[in-house]
Amino acid sequence: MTTLGIGLNEVPKGEVAASFRGGWLRHFRVALSSAGGAAVVVGIFELLQRQPIEGFRLLGVWGPWPIVALVALAFGGRFMSRLSDSLQTAFSALVSSAQQQAQASDRQANALSKLADQGGQQAEEVRRLAIYAAQEFPSVYERFNRQDEVLANVADAVNRLVNRG
Repeated sequence: MTTLGIGLNEVPKGEVAASFRGGWLRHFRVALSSAGGAAVVVGIFELLQRQPIEGFRLLGVWGPWPIVALVALAFGGRFMSRLSDSLQTAFSALVSSAQQQAQASDRQANALSKLADQGGQQAEEVRRLAIYAAQEFPSVYERFNRQDEVLANVADAVNRLVNRG
């Protein structure tokens, strides 16, 4: 019995792997599958049919609890299997949703980064235009002054023409 660790001079660790896909519950699910349950029922029926006194004596000693426990394990195993599948589906959906949300956040961050870059480029362009305008204002004022002189000269010429005449 060394495969179970019985008879060895070791202290049991007391750890049980209780996952639904593996570990000790998997063995119950296999043992109490439909074929296993049918085999137990047929075996009990054969025992009661061939040796009814021994079968009822065994049933009297054990009581109804082993049969109730077997039926409960059969239904419990099916329930746990369905529950495990449902949990797996729910967690898969949750993981998928989290992945989609992470991708959406990444796209949003990229879009905001591009928008900030565009805003920075526009601010730089406005700064350049302001510098250009500041550099051009003196020449514009100079042109206005020259135009004022030209207009004054034209006005004097017109006045001279009018007064001569």
